[in-house]
Amino acid sequence: MKSPVVVLILMALWAPFAAASQASGHRGSSAAGSTATQDAASGKLIFDAQCAWCHGAGGDGGTGPNLHGRLRHATDLKSIVDLITNGIPGTEMPSFRSPLTERHIRHAALYVQSLGRVRAAAAGGNAQHGAAVYESNGCASCHIISGRGGIVGPELTTVGALRGSSYLRESIVTPAAAHPTGYLVVRAVRNDGSEIRGNRVNEDVFWIHLRDAGGTLHVLQKSELATVERQSDASLMPSYASRISGSDLDDLVAYLSALRGAK
Repeated sequence: MKSPVVVLILMALWAPFAAASQASGHRGSSAAGSTATQDAASGKLIFDAQCAWCHGAGGDGGTGPNLHGRLRHATDLKSIVDLITNGIPGTEMPSFRSPLTERHIRHAALYVQSLGRVRAAAAGGNAQHGAAVYESNGCASCHIISGRGGIVGPELTTVGALRGSSYLRESIVTPAAAHPTGYLVVRAVRNDGSEIRGNRVNEDVFWIHLRDAGGTLHVLQKSELATVERQSDASLMPSYASRISGSDLDDLVAYLSALRGAK
């Protein structure tokens, strides 16, 4: 017999799906007259439970992209259904084939499609001045935009289409809290006591490649290392909380939000 605690947890996890099923299923034999609007409403419940963690409440963006306006990877309902079902290989977007039924996926897709019909709200701030803030603070020494800049940090050419403004703001003020995938910081100490700290570029059984904050690539043989410390909650990027604030921070976020690649 399951304990009361386990039962309560299972009920909590299933609640959004039960509510979504009830929203569309209680119509019984009159389902033929159901509308896409009603199905999208039940899809919102599923979205809030499964998708808002990355895409933000109301699809406004977070670690995942803002879903208002033109979608980058889907153009119609069928392609949205396919995207939710299969995910996007090579990205942080997973497949939801297992946790969701086909009906739940379709309802969620209808809700996402409805978000796409509403233009994304412009980020507050002056993007033109934000570009100047970006340059004056040396951001280009670590980040590439349209082929120009450094390679220590993530490329930002399309960051506005990939991340929400809240995530972008946090990545400036508290970089370690908005840690991007693929930028694991490693501290390696050689047998002679000298150390290298940088982003892991490559690693196998015998070697580890690190790129330090200055952009230098270090090829290290593990047999010559006394310590290899993987710092999963660290970032090479310093906090700019004390250097960029107020309207300058708003403007920088507006500039980054506007970076969506080729028009």
